[in-house]
Amino acid sequence: MSQAVVRPFYRHLGIEVVEAGEGRAQVRMPANPDLLNGRGEVHGGAIASLLDAAISNAARAALAPGMSSATIQFTTHFLIPGRGTLHAHGLALRAGGSVVTAEAKVTNDAGELVATALGTLKVLRPR
Repeated sequence: MSQAVVRPFYRHLGIEVVEAGEGRAQVRMPANPDLLNGRGEVHGGAIASLLDAAISNAARAALAPGMSSATIQFTTHFLIPGRGTLHAHGLALRAGGSVVTAEAKVTNDAGELVATALGTLKVLRPR
């Protein structure tokens, strides 16, 4: 299992990396009134950030130690409104020498699928 780094942006949104290793990652974002839209649902931007956290942690967990990644694009599909604590599961589908392809799914506490993403991440080598 890889060591998860607490990032300031994650702290700001309340995103917690639950587990990351072997090309997989689990992250969650507890309910927070500051993240809600005018309808009382989790804002799509916060959900997109959770998806990005899941794909980026999964990508890093698929790479050799000391290597990192940066999201260069991802496509998001919002399926139902997000309410309560949201859970994201990321999976690196393929880790190549220069690019990682990863996917993520967000569910609510009831296990309902809230959103999905497919992303491409650039492999970053240590300097």
